[in-house]
Amino acid sequence: MSTKAERTMILRWLAGRGRPVAAPTPFLDALLATRNVTIRRALPWLLLFGVPALFGAIGYHSLFGPGATVSTPAYFACFAIQLTMWLSVRSRQRALAKQIRPWRGAAHERPGGWFIAAAALAYGGGAALALVLYFATPARTYALSWLGLLVLSAVCSSSIMAGYLRAPVLAVDEPSAAVYRALLAENIHTAAPALAAVPPILDVALGNRLPSGYGLWLAAYAAVVVAMELVAYVRSRRPLPPGHYGDPLPAPGFSGSTPS
Repeated sequence: MSTKAERTMILRWLAGRGRPVAAPTPFLDALLATRNVTIRRALPWLLLFGVPALFGAIGYHSLFGPGATVSTPAYFACFAIQLTMWLSVRSRQRALAKQIRPWRGAAHERPGGWFIAAAALAYGGGAALALVLYFATPARTYALSWLGLLVLSAVCSSSIMAGYLRAPVLAVDEPSAAVYRALLAENIHTAAPALAAVPPILDVALGNRLPSGYGLWLAAYAAVVVAMELVAYVRSRRPLPPGHYGDPLPAPGFSGSTPS
């Protein structure tokens, strides 16, 4: 059963996708409540990933020394937050999956083209920039340190993506399957490609020694990845198809009282 705050969020979510209801069906109430990541639920996961991330950032930066990118702590913080958000949601989804039979209908959708393009640019474009730096400039330590962080980010994000895409569909009918697909399109942004592209901006902001003109290329790369992911998110917010999502809203002007 959802809390009062979760119920308000659920009603707004359904209304925002063209299906306003007075109250959701019991299953949709439980399914959409999995979106709510509270501090109490997330704290154990944050501690589980945050502490290793802290020591990982220190060790990684020490491995490369003063010439490394200063974005290392930001990357490791992103890893901890992404994994925390992912497992906070998936733990509630796993609990819900135990209460229903496996869905026999159509499988969930795959990520859209804009999201895939954003990921390809974030990792492929970032790797290309790092390799150009390594072979064409003296900033080899910087390039290697950033390339390693891109690899770690790709491992983190691909694990999250695989976790969501390989999970069973949580549905009991066609409307709940449509809601699950919409939730999946939302949840995969936990594996945000933008989080691989934005942290190196710290090297520009903090005045790290970079080759001439590199800062502009880095800013343009990050801006394009962020823009593409925003487009992917907006395009994924499609209206839900017709179906029974809950108790209908009262007709306009209906007061609920019996005329005398």
